[in-house]
Amino acid sequence: MKKFFCFLMILGLAAGLAGCGSAVSSSSGAQPGTSDQQAYLYYLNKDEDRLSWAEYHFNEPDTEGRVIEMIALQSQEPKSKEDVLLLPDGVKIQDYKLSDQALTLDLSAGFLDQAQTRKILCIGGLVRSFVQIDGVDKILFTVDGKDLTDSSGNAVGALTNDSFVDNAGKNINAYQEIEMTLYFTDQTGSKLIPETREVYYSSNEPVEKAVVEELIQGPSEEGHYPVFSTDTQVLSVISQAGICYVNFDDSVQNTILSISEEIPIYAIVNSLADTCNIKKVQFSIDGESDTVFRNSMDLSVQYTRNNDLIAS
Repeated sequence: MKKFFCFLMILGLAAGLAGCGSAVSSSSGAQPGTSDQQAYLYYLNKDEDRLSWAEYHFNEPDTEGRVIEMIALQSQEPKSKEDVLLLPDGVKIQDYKLSDQALTLDLSAGFLDQAQTRKILCIGGLVRSFVQIDGVDKILFTVDGKDLTDSSGNAVGALTNDSFVDNAGKNINAYQEIEMTLYFTDQTGSKLIPETREVYYSSNEPVEKAVVEELIQGPSEEGHYPVFSTDTQVLSVISQAGICYVNFDDSVQNTILSISEEIPIYAIVNSLADTCNIKKVQFSIDGESDTVFRNSMDLSVQYTRNNDLIAS
């Protein structure tokens, strides 16, 4: 009964929000940040190939009130004629569930009739819209009560901002979906453990760079441990003829993680080999390969996949 009344509230909000909350400027530049009341409404541009946004200020003070408010806003036409609603005509958020900071949004069946690129952009925009709400950390999607699945038929699962890899802070643009096999380490710091995850990455950047950036973000499974500090900076990742060239800045040398020196190197090599079919990896720091990583790993040589380090 409570949910029924909540959706009556949504209907009321949909009719009245145009004159209540304020949607200010529209943009397609660097991704915005938010304050307590301030948020951003996400839209598609007219060509429906990238996201844009407009500044917005919440009316509701609490988490569930803001969830309902944001749902209602998904049916409100944008103020800018250059913007298009995330959800196509005839598609709506028909139910929701909020539990332990995880928000499940149930979409109507027409959502699946979109082109794949538009679906990914739509999902990306919805995730970014709702995780702005304090008390919502991740979003799950269902379609008519059934789990949303990827192109392989697997449940997409919970998504956060980190599920969408951006190119140097630029907006989501022509995202593609890929299953990555990433190698992290075990509790001893001496063995590699594979972890598989679905990631949406921008076609503006090489998928190899997305793999390295995902490794830096760290593991998501219990019992898996990071191989890089999260402040490690990647300057460039370029691949050619089966060889991938990974260039870090000197922050990569500052790791204080208690792991074997070869683990970070082979975490990248094995991840690139399994996900991108890379045969060899050449590392450099600030463009220089005539150096060593963590006192012992010679970066002047090219590294190949290492099966011996994988935990059995």
